[in-house]
Amino acid sequence: MMLNRRQFLKGASTISLMSFLPAFVSKANSLPTYDGDWQPLFNGQDLTGWNIFDEQSGLSNSSKLINIQNGIIHILAPDTYSDTASPFGYIATEKAYRNYHLSLEFKFGLTRYDPRRLAKRNNGVLYHLDPTVNKIWPNGVEFQLQESDMGDAILINAQCWPGADLGGTPAWPNQVPVTPKPVITTPPEPRRDIERQRVIKNGNFEREFEWNKIEIIAINDKAAHLVNGRIINTLFDMRVQQNDNRNTFVPLTSGRIALEIEAAEAMFRNIQIRQIAV
Repeated sequence: MMLNRRQFLKGASTISLMSFLPAFVSKANSLPTYDGDWQPLFNGQDLTGWNIFDEQSGLSNSSKLINIQNGIIHILAPDTYSDTASPFGYIATEKAYRNYHLSLEFKFGLTRYDPRRLAKRNNGVLYHLDPTVNKIWPNGVEFQLQESDMGDAILINAQCWPGADLGGTPAWPNQVPVTPKPVITTPPEPRRDIERQRVIKNGNFEREFEWNKIEIIAINDKAAHLVNGRIINTLFDMRVQQNDNRNTFVPLTSGRIALEIEAAEAMFRNIQIRQIAV
């Protein structure tokens, strides 16, 4: 289901929304309190602490899809990956994380592969992933890195209440989200394996073929997406389907962190995390 912050706001009362603005403004620059210093998630040399999963090979700790040099994780590097097509997959942390600020740098390369050779270059940072499931794709949330869509949120078998648009700045972290709250109906049977909610970013700050700073601030069941220092998307009341009952949702507050492999040459570096005191 495609859910757009602007569409939700059409049903909201302008007067009631304006009545919240003083509170929004007074808290707009709120920042979390950190518990400790930044810690590297990637050591710059190998994938210690990470696993690779792809739809052809399954779960492993090494893959020709990945090349690591000079502190950079190079996905589908054309000098080391010669196939014309690429399986989908991801590099995921072995540990699950909650209440954190994640920071990394990302950029696309020039090469694309089948089955997306003529499509937008596509990648993503996955977070709050199911800690026990390896498949394409696990339940959780994607910070979309697709060309022209950098910062969108794709919730995988999960739901959220999008943050309000405060004149170009998404609400964060103490303001109320959009009103009215979206109602997502249960899909008819037979259900798809993956059900998605998409929340569109607010602003375009990506730099094509240059390094981009990507950040996720996750506090309990809330998350903010940042691109090059700007908050461009916020999610509240995140919930995820139970594996044994897809009609039952529980708060989504933690999980693994992953970097996608999705038929486009891409690079990641300076991956670090800082815990938030809650």
